[in-house]
Amino acid sequence: MKFINKPNLPQSRVTLAAISCAAGESIKKLNGLGIKTLQIPANARLPVPVNSHADLHLLHSGDNNLFVQNEHLFPGELSSKFDLVKIREEAGNKYPEDVRLNCAIIGRNLICNTKTIAREILEFAEHSGLNIINVNQGYTKCSICVLNENAIITDDESIYTAAGNFLNDALLVSKGSIGLNGYNYGFFGGCCGKIDIDKIAFNGRIESHKDCNQIIDLLNKHNIECIELNSERLTDIGGILPLCEE
Repeated sequence: MKFINKPNLPQSRVTLAAISCAAGESIKKLNGLGIKTLQIPANARLPVPVNSHADLHLLHSGDNNLFVQNEHLFPGELSSKFDLVKIREEAGNKYPEDVRLNCAIIGRNLICNTKTIAREILEFAEHSGLNIINVNQGYTKCSICVLNENAIITDDESIYTAAGNFLNDALLVSKGSIGLNGYNYGFFGGCCGKIDIDKIAFNGRIESHKDCNQIIDLLNKHNIECIELNSERLTDIGGILPLCEE
Protein backbone atom coordinates (compact mmCIF):
# COMPACT_ATOMS: atom_id res chain seq x y z
CA MET A 1 0.00 0.00 0.00
CA LYS A 2 1.60 3.24 -1.19
CA PHE A 3 0.07 6.32 0.38
CA ILE A 4 -0.55 9.38 -1.77
CA ASN A 5 1.91 12.04 -0.68
CA LYS A 6 0.04 15.05 -2.04
CA PRO A 7 -3.63 15.19 -0.99
CA ASN A 8 -6.07 15.08 -3.91
CA LEU A 9 -3.19 14.67 -6.39
CA PRO A 10 -2.20 11.08 -7.14
CA GLN A 11 0.94 10.66 -9.24
CA SER A 12 -0.07 7.24 -10.60
CA ARG A 13 -3.13 4.98 -10.73
CA VAL A 14 -5.20 5.19 -7.55
CA THR A 15 -5.64 1.87 -5.74
CA LEU A 16 -7.80 3.05 -2.82
CA ALA A 17 -10.33 5.89 -2.68
CA ALA A 18 -12.86 7.04 -0.09
CA ILE A 19 -16.42 7.42 -1.35
CA SER A 20 -19.95 7.49 0.03
CA CYS A 21 -21.51 4.07 0.60
CA ALA A 22 -24.54 5.39 -1.29
CA ALA A 23 -22.58 5.85 -4.53
CA GLY A 24 -23.77 2.46 -5.86
CA GLU A 25 -22.97 2.31 -9.56
CA SER A 26 -19.90 4.53 -9.25
CA ILE A 27 -18.45 2.21 -6.62
CA LYS A 28 -18.88 -0.74 -8.98
CA LYS A 29 -17.24 1.17 -11.83
CA LEU A 30 -14.26 2.18 -9.66
CA ASN A 31 -13.87 -1.42 -8.48
CA GLY A 32 -13.96 -2.51 -12.12
CA LEU A 33 -11.09 -0.12 -12.80
CA GLY A 34 -9.05 -1.85 -10.11
CA ILE A 35 -9.67 0.80 -7.45
CA LYS A 36 -10.66 -0.46 -4.02
CA THR A 37 -13.16 1.74 -2.23
CA LEU A 38 -13.32 2.79 1.39
CA GLN A 39 -17.10 3.11 1.57
CA ILE A 40 -18.05 5.74 4.13
CA PRO A 41 -21.13 4.74 6.15
CA ALA A 42 -23.76 7.20 7.29
CA ASN A 43 -23.17 9.22 10.43
CA ALA A 44 -26.53 9.96 12.04
CA ARG A 45 -25.12 13.20 13.48
CA LEU A 46 -24.72 14.68 9.98
CA PRO A 47 -27.59 16.00 7.83
CA VAL A 48 -29.51 13.63 5.61
CA PRO A 49 -28.80 12.91 2.73
CA VAL A 50 -25.14 13.98 2.99
CA ASN A 51 -24.37 11.93 6.10
CA SER A 52 -22.13 9.48 4.23
CA HIS A 53 -20.25 12.08 2.18
CA ALA A 54 -16.52 11.42 2.37
CA ASP A 55 -15.59 15.12 2.33
CA LEU A 56 -17.57 15.63 5.55
CA HIS A 57 -16.05 12.57 7.25
CA LEU A 58 -12.34 12.80 6.61
CA LEU A 59 -9.46 14.96 5.42
CA HIS A 60 -6.38 13.38 3.88
CA SER A 61 -3.42 15.56 4.83
CA GLY A 62 -0.77 13.51 3.01
CA ASP A 63 0.90 10.09 3.26
CA ASN A 64 -0.97 7.95 5.84
CA ASN A 65 -2.43 10.86 7.79
CA LEU A 66 -6.20 11.27 8.07
CA PHE A 67 -8.24 13.70 10.12
CA VAL A 68 -11.56 12.02 10.89
CA GLN A 69 -14.91 12.61 12.56
CA ASN A 70 -15.15 9.05 13.86
CA GLU A 71 -12.21 6.64 13.94
CA HIS A 72 -14.58 3.68 14.40
CA LEU A 73 -15.69 3.99 10.77
CA PHE A 74 -12.41 2.44 9.64
CA PRO A 75 -12.01 -1.33 9.58
CA GLY A 76 -9.12 -2.78 11.57
CA GLU A 77 -6.77 -3.26 8.62
CA LEU A 78 -7.11 0.35 7.54
CA SER A 79 -6.91 1.83 11.02
CA SER A 80 -3.65 -0.03 11.54
CA LYS A 81 -2.19 1.49 8.37
CA PHE A 82 -3.47 5.06 8.63
CA ASP A 83 -2.58 7.56 11.32
CA LEU A 84 -6.04 8.71 12.38
CA VAL A 85 -6.51 12.03 14.15
CA LYS A 86 -10.01 12.45 15.58
CA ILE A 87 -11.07 16.06 15.81
CA ARG A 88 -12.37 17.16 19.21
CA GLU A 89 -15.60 18.80 18.08
CA GLU A 90 -18.49 16.44 17.40
CA ALA A 91 -20.31 16.53 14.08
CA GLY A 92 -23.74 18.16 13.97
CA ASN A 93 -26.71 18.25 11.61
CA LYS A 94 -26.53 21.95 10.82
CA TYR A 95 -23.93 24.36 9.47
CA PRO A 96 -21.15 24.87 10.55
CA GLU A 97 -21.15 21.70 12.68
CA ASP A 98 -21.06 19.56 9.53
CA VAL A 99 -18.04 21.16 7.81
CA ARG A 100 -15.23 20.82 10.38
CA LEU A 101 -13.20 18.72 7.89
CA ASN A 102 -14.37 20.37 4.69
CA CYS A 103 -11.27 22.04 3.29
CA ALA A 104 -8.83 21.50 0.43
CA ILE A 105 -5.07 21.03 0.54
CA ILE A 106 -3.54 21.92 -2.83
CA GLY A 107 0.23 21.72 -2.85
CA ARG A 108 1.46 23.94 -0.02
CA ASN A 109 -1.89 25.71 0.31
CA LEU A 110 -4.83 25.05 2.62
CA ILE A 111 -8.08 26.58 1.38
CA CYS A 112 -10.70 26.80 4.11
CA ASN A 113 -13.05 28.97 6.07
CA THR A 114 -10.96 29.52 9.19
CA LYS A 115 -14.11 30.19 11.24
CA THR A 116 -15.61 26.77 10.57
CA ILE A 117 -12.70 24.36 10.10
CA ALA A 118 -11.46 22.13 12.94
CA ARG A 119 -8.80 23.68 15.16
CA GLU A 120 -6.63 20.58 14.73
CA ILE A 121 -6.41 21.22 11.00
CA LEU A 122 -5.40 24.84 11.43
CA GLU A 123 -2.75 23.78 13.94
CA PHE A 124 -1.48 21.15 11.50
CA ALA A 125 -1.32 23.70 8.69
CA GLU A 126 0.60 26.19 10.81
CA HIS A 127 3.02 23.51 12.05
CA SER A 128 3.54 22.22 8.49
CA GLY A 129 4.12 25.66 7.04
CA LEU A 130 1.08 25.56 4.76
CA ASN A 131 -0.23 28.79 3.33
CA ILE A 132 -3.69 29.21 4.89
CA ILE A 133 -6.12 30.83 2.46
CA ASN A 134 -9.34 31.94 4.09
CA VAL A 135 -12.56 31.95 2.04
CA ASN A 136 -16.19 32.65 2.87
CA GLN A 137 -17.38 29.20 1.76
CA GLY A 138 -17.56 26.65 4.60
CA TYR A 139 -18.23 23.81 2.15
CA THR A 140 -14.80 24.41 0.69
CA LYS A 141 -13.79 20.93 -0.50
CA CYS A 142 -17.32 20.35 -1.79
CA SER A 143 -16.82 23.39 -4.00
CA ILE A 144 -13.41 22.55 -5.48
CA CYS A 145 -12.38 20.13 -8.19
CA VAL A 146 -8.58 19.85 -7.96
CA LEU A 147 -6.90 19.28 -11.33
CA ASN A 148 -3.27 19.84 -10.31
CA GLU A 149 -1.24 22.12 -8.05
CA ASN A 150 -1.95 25.07 -10.33
CA ALA A 151 -5.48 24.50 -11.58
CA ILE A 152 -8.97 24.04 -10.10
CA ILE A 153 -12.61 24.20 -11.09
CA THR A 154 -15.00 25.77 -8.59
CA ASP A 155 -18.58 26.95 -8.40
CA ASP A 156 -17.88 29.39 -5.56
CA GLU A 157 -16.97 33.01 -6.25
CA SER A 158 -14.98 33.56 -3.04
CA ILE A 159 -12.82 30.51 -3.80
CA TYR A 160 -12.38 31.62 -7.41
CA THR A 161 -11.28 35.09 -6.30
CA ALA A 162 -8.84 33.70 -3.73
CA ALA A 163 -7.44 31.18 -6.23
CA GLY A 164 -6.41 34.00 -8.51
CA ASN A 165 -3.76 34.97 -5.98
CA PHE A 166 -1.92 31.63 -5.91
CA LEU A 167 -3.02 29.49 -8.87
CA ASN A 168 -2.24 29.86 -12.55
CA ASP A 169 -5.58 28.52 -13.74
CA ALA A 170 -9.04 28.58 -12.17
CA LEU A 171 -12.41 28.11 -13.82
CA LEU A 172 -15.61 29.43 -12.25
CA VAL A 173 -18.64 27.41 -13.29
CA SER A 174 -22.28 28.15 -12.63
CA LYS A 175 -24.33 26.56 -9.88
CA GLY A 176 -27.40 24.44 -10.44
CA SER A 177 -26.21 21.67 -12.76
CA ILE A 178 -25.15 19.26 -9.98
CA GLY A 179 -27.88 17.14 -8.43
CA LEU A 180 -28.18 16.42 -4.70
CA ASN A 181 -31.29 14.80 -3.20
CA GLY A 182 -33.00 17.01 -0.66
CA TYR A 183 -31.28 20.20 -1.87
CA ASN A 184 -31.80 22.59 -4.77
CA TYR A 185 -28.40 21.61 -6.14
CA GLY A 186 -25.07 20.12 -5.15
CA PHE A 187 -21.47 21.30 -5.39
CA PHE A 188 -19.11 20.70 -8.31
CA GLY A 189 -16.25 19.31 -6.21
CA GLY A 190 -18.62 16.80 -4.67
CA CYS A 191 -19.22 14.98 -7.96
CA CYS A 192 -15.63 14.08 -8.81
CA GLY A 193 -12.08 13.18 -7.82
CA LYS A 194 -8.76 12.27 -9.45
CA ILE A 195 -8.04 8.58 -9.97
CA ASP A 196 -4.67 8.98 -11.73
CA ILE A 197 -2.23 11.77 -12.50
CA ASP A 198 -4.02 12.37 -15.80
CA LYS A 199 -7.54 11.09 -15.08
CA ILE A 200 -10.48 12.48 -13.16
CA ALA A 201 -13.66 10.53 -12.43
CA PHE A 202 -17.11 12.12 -12.47
CA ASN A 203 -20.24 10.75 -10.86
CA GLY A 204 -22.38 11.27 -13.94
CA ARG A 205 -22.23 12.71 -17.44
CA ILE A 206 -20.08 15.81 -17.85
CA GLU A 207 -22.40 16.93 -20.68
CA SER A 208 -25.19 17.37 -18.12
CA HIS A 209 -23.40 20.47 -16.81
CA LYS A 210 -24.38 23.82 -18.29
CA ASP A 211 -20.71 24.76 -18.67
CA CYS A 212 -19.52 21.40 -19.98
CA ASN A 213 -17.66 22.91 -22.93
CA GLN A 214 -15.54 25.15 -20.70
CA ILE A 215 -14.90 22.24 -18.32
CA ILE A 216 -13.82 19.91 -21.11
CA ASP A 217 -11.60 22.63 -22.61
CA LEU A 218 -9.79 23.09 -19.29
CA LEU A 219 -9.35 19.35 -18.81
CA ASN A 220 -7.90 19.09 -22.32
CA LYS A 221 -5.61 22.05 -21.67
CA HIS A 222 -4.12 20.19 -18.70
CA ASN A 223 -4.10 16.80 -20.48
CA ILE A 224 -6.61 15.26 -18.07
CA GLU A 225 -8.98 12.55 -19.24
CA CYS A 226 -12.59 12.60 -18.06
CA ILE A 227 -13.92 9.24 -16.79
CA GLU A 228 -17.70 9.06 -16.38
CA LEU A 229 -18.72 6.53 -13.74
CA ASN A 230 -22.38 6.38 -14.77
CA SER A 231 -24.74 7.80 -17.36
CA GLU A 232 -26.89 9.87 -15.01
CA ARG A 233 -26.89 13.60 -14.31
CA LEU A 234 -23.82 14.82 -12.44
CA THR A 235 -24.57 14.29 -8.75
CA ASP A 236 -22.81 15.38 -5.57
CA ILE A 237 -21.74 12.30 -3.58
CA GLY A 238 -19.23 14.04 -1.33
CA GLY A 239 -16.32 13.60 -3.70
CA ILE A 240 -13.99 10.75 -4.57
CA LEU A 241 -10.97 11.08 -2.27
CA PRO A 242 -7.81 9.28 -3.44
CA LEU A 243 -5.82 7.73 -0.59
CA CYS A 244 -3.39 5.18 -2.07
CA GLU A 245 -1.74 4.66 -5.44
CA GLU A 246 0.44 2.18 -7.33
